[in-house]
Amino acid sequence: MQKFRMDFAVLQVFALLLLSVTVLKAAPQDASFVGTWEMTVTGGGQGGGLDGVQGGGGGNRGGRGGAQSLTITQDGDKFKVSHKTRRGENASDAVVSGNTISWTEERQGPDGNARKIACKATLTGDTMTGTMGSGKFSRDFTAKRSAQTN
Repeated sequence: MQKFRMDFAVLQVFALLLLSVTVLKAAPQDASFVGTWEMTVTGGGQGGGLDGVQGGGGGNRGGRGGAQSLTITQDGDKFKVSHKTRRGENASDAVVSGNTISWTEERQGPDGNARKIACKATLTGDTMTGTMGSGKFSRDFTAKRSAQTN
């Protein structure tokens, strides 16, 4: 009888551990992208800028747009990215998977036609590094989380 109780207790502990591991694996593991980010765009493709202006190449010129910022919000399991440049603000739905976020912006090109810009970034601590591009044009960017003001 004593051995049966001991076996039953071990079985209960094992079942509890298995349940705990299952719950932890099922819990969302998405990184915290929510907040405001100061963005620096570098690099450049051939011949076209990504913020709707001609010229490209770019080097380390801050993406030809001066100060840029991202504001990322979350409502339930939905994310939204607001990208502010010298040419205005663009809001897009985003997808988060683990420590990666991706979204597609639609902007007016210099010819008046809309162009889609695919953006993807990986979060490490309070820094995101990523790329943004449209067709053959691509730029790298870094975004640092803005200090919280109270």
